[in-house]
Amino acid sequence: MGKPGQKILRARERVLEILQGENACSAWYRGKDSNPADTFRTLSFDMDHKGEELVLESKGAGDLTIFRNPYVARVFQGDGRYGRITINTNGAFFSPMATMVEEQIDGGARSLRGTRLLRVGPYAGDTLQAQILTLLHEFGHIVDLLPTDEGDLDGKSKQNTAEVLRFCRAEVESKVRRNTLSAMR
Repeated sequence: MGKPGQKILRARERVLEILQGENACSAWYRGKDSNPADTFRTLSFDMDHKGEELVLESKGAGDLTIFRNPYVARVFQGDGRYGRITINTNGAFFSPMATMVEEQIDGGARSLRGTRLLRVGPYAGDTLQAQILTLLHEFGHIVDLLPTDEGDLDGKSKQNTAEVLRFCRAEVESKVRRNTLSAMR
């Protein structure tokens, strides 16, 4: 899988450290899976090289502007052990920004609007924090701890990410700080 595969492996290692430790995040997952690290270890990873790559901007009611980012990753809800996480190579796991186009309400041609920064929760795209949070979020679906949010038409994915952060933010950020500190020595 080359360089992208190395990013997946690095984030996977950090997630395993989190799930193996005694912390609020691993305790939350243990509420659904008695040994989340063992289950996570069985997962496989695929890359979607043809995944969505554009940020779609559209107008909502009144002055509301809606932005729909390319999906970051996906799984089968409740897939459990030996499940598969598919990561969009054009999404925020690997990319810090994407081209933005405006969709016309009447179905007319899209118009180029520039670029837009991609994020996973509060973290910039293509950062270790965004990658760890992505894997924890998708793992929440695999063990059926989070409700389905496919297509994110109702903002459920953002709510699910907030729920993962509620339990796991300290660990996501400490795993990145630990890695940065050891690299500086």
